[in-house]
Amino acid sequence: MESSRDRILALILERREARVEELATELKITTAAVRRHLDHLRADGLIDVKPTKQSTGRPYHSYRPTSKAAGALPTAYADLLKRMLASLGERTEVVDAIMESIAEALAARHREDVGDDAEPELRVELVTDVMRSEGILESWHTEDDGFHMTNGVCPYLEAAEFSKLPCESDRKAIELLMGLEVEQLHRIVDGSPTCEYLVRALPGQSELIEISEEIASKEPHEPSTIA
Repeated sequence: MESSRDRILALILERREARVEELATELKITTAAVRRHLDHLRADGLIDVKPTKQSTGRPYHSYRPTSKAAGALPTAYADLLKRMLASLGERTEVVDAIMESIAEALAARHREDVGDDAEPELRVELVTDVMRSEGILESWHTEDDGFHMTNGVCPYLEAAEFSKLPCESDRKAIELLMGLEVEQLHRIVDGSPTCEYLVRALPGQSELIEISEEIASKEPHEPSTIA
């Protein structure tokens, strides 16, 4: 019979993130028991905990699987994927076409949830929420150069070692949903602790641009003269 510890880990892997209360309700055990199992899973390097922002209220702590917990692809699948990616080689036009197709399919799945009219800050939050369910993004924050969107677990580490396609398809999907240019700053596969994307837009930026354009479009006033 599967232990509570194993069931907790399985749920976290399946959902990409989970809260203590959710796990307790699902497994019909106390929150104290859940926390005890979570402590052991963290000690074994199988899960991590991070604060997650909400649109309202205080951030909450969510438990996510580490790369160790996600494990490697089964040997047969890993070998097939490597051969498929290797066959693309440096055929840039083919890689780009596949990347665009994958990104568009992923963006189309969530376009209705994100909508078209949200301001940049709300849009970043909505895109992070929908991409969290895909294991592609976890959180976001604002810095002087724009919005930074991050993920602490690579969903396909082995594939990313052989091709830029997985990372580029994720970046493009985020870009399509944001409606703004997205730059990938860091990748876990290159040794960074997170995958990080930058959206060079700031709160209120669109309004400032509109005001600047309005001022620029006006004719300069003639200086007044005193008789």
